[in-house]
Amino acid sequence: KKNMGGEDEEQMMERLNTEGKAKEVENPAVVKKKIFGAYEYTPQMTLKNMSIAGCAALFFLAFVGSPLFLVSDNYASSFFLSAAPDLANNFADLDSPFDEAHLPIFWHIPKSYGSSLRAYYSCMGLVEAGDASELSGHGETEDLYVWERICNGDCNVNALYVNVDTSGKEGIMRAQRLGLAQSGLADLATTMHLGFATNMFTPEYKGRIFTLLRHPVEQQVSFFYERQIVEWEQKGGVERPKLADFDVKSWFEERRKHDNGGYVVSLLLDKDRHEPITEADMALAKRFMKEKFLIGLSKRMPASFERFDKYFGWFDNEKRGECLKTFGQLKAKGENDPKKIEVGSELWNYIAESYKYDVELFNYAEELWEDQATTSWFWK
Repeated sequence: KKNMGGEDEEQMMERLNTEGKAKEVENPAVVKKKIFGAYEYTPQMTLKNMSIAGCAALFFLAFVGSPLFLVSDNYASSFFLSAAPDLANNFADLDSPFDEAHLPIFWHIPKSYGSSLRAYYSCMGLVEAGDASELSGHGETEDLYVWERICNGDCNVNALYVNVDTSGKEGIMRAQRLGLAQSGLADLATTMHLGFATNMFTPEYKGRIFTLLRHPVEQQVSFFYERQIVEWEQKGGVERPKLADFDVKSWFEERRKHDNGGYVVSLLLDKDRHEPITEADMALAKRFMKEKFLIGLSKRMPASFERFDKYFGWFDNEKRGECLKTFGQLKAKGENDPKKIEVGSELWNYIAESYKYDVELFNYAEELWEDQATTSWFWK
């Protein structure tokens, strides 16, 4: 084989050795590098760079497991920045001054009463970027508009929305291309894929994160029972009649063979759910949550909504009281659900162990909930 200059491989290597003694090529090939779902082009790594990067990675893995990482905010923040620059730079710190260029983004975890929260804010007249555009057929245009969905018995409340679907990864990239964060059209955005949603934001036009969390056992059990209903699956275009033959224990035994024990953690870090969760992943997830998240709990929905409203400046909305009565109390209706699993039972403990990383993150979030209630910056 010869190159375009007519040289064969031996001749080319001899020339390179003569000219530069195997010096690095000035314009090396470019390769794709994936960072939380986003692709950027960078020069191909040399052996020297790889060695430096490897040493840095090993040092980071050792550091996040040390007490210093847990007790020192300065050290932890600097390593958070180096380990996940997109998360650190494109999402606003919780205690940083609020800027009109920042867009509130709700991390919607399935079966955690996020739909109730979204209905609550639609009731208040806020404009959302979520999945409404896809449901209403407005997700293909190359310009951003605000639309209104009028309920005709098929939904709970009329809704104002921007015509981008931030619930999925393809829609997130479309939102990036059309400049959703820069447009100022949305009052909030909603997504399940928070780690991937960094693509929508920039260090100037940041996202401000809030979320509503449910205990992982309750969340997963609720998810199972909804998936088990064949009619619901057919409505979504997916049919899984075999689920009707599974009892809840058999389902989780089967899932345990394939899942990494961190469904929520994987969503947060845009990680494949079949890849093992590491100590470094957990340290990063906790640091991300501590620095960037306003925490809400489904078992404390009215208090969570109040906290969100005060933080984002929605508390004085004239429709707030009426909307809270309608959508802020839905949690109470499911308290006596006959399908609930008793806390501390053998089945509860089995599921909790199956999603041990999510349970660990949830327990940490509960601590943050308490801390945020008494933090001085929140009540300024």
